[in-house]
Amino acid sequence: MTRIACLTFLTLLCFGMQSRVPSARTQANAAEDSTLASLARYKEWTLVNPTPQLMHPGAADSCFIMPALAGSPHADKFVSVFVNSIGKNPMMSRTWPKFRVGSMIVKEKLGKLDFSKPEILTAMIKREAGYNPESGDWEYLVLDGAASVILERGKLERCATCHTMYKTTDYITRTYLPPAVVKNLKD
Repeated sequence: MTRIACLTFLTLLCFGMQSRVPSARTQANAAEDSTLASLARYKEWTLVNPTPQLMHPGAADSCFIMPALAGSPHADKFVSVFVNSIGKNPMMSRTWPKFRVGSMIVKEKLGKLDFSKPEILTAMIKREAGYNPESGDWEYLVLDGAASVILERGKLERCATCHTMYKTTDYITRTYLPPAVVKNLKD
């Protein structure tokens, strides 16, 4: 084999190998893209509260200023909450819910009661045991209002600070549940 043929062969081999064995960064991007794609379909999930609810003041007070936003993402906001099919039963029917891995909850933050487009979204994803034991293994996410960009994600301490108060309900506040749903919750 000539020297040029060898170099061409090695180049093709290396580029071929790179395209078949994704880097850790490529895998992380794919995981983020997959998460974003799932969360972007939240409007297809169960709407927990048919009427937007004023965000609980305690949640607004405990939330720190986020770098990308001015003020709390909760203060004076109305929320509509959506839950995916995995999390629907514990959310809507259990007094003391235990959410399974893969449960996803999205809160739309609306600036006014009659707004139809959210300013921002916050989300929670139940991860495998050991991911975040101090906060029930939930991952917290902040997305833009169109669910097109994840602004922050992970074991966000400011989120966990509030949610740890709700350990008995698997770290989910549920202050937005309609009275008819609350009345029918079962142990």
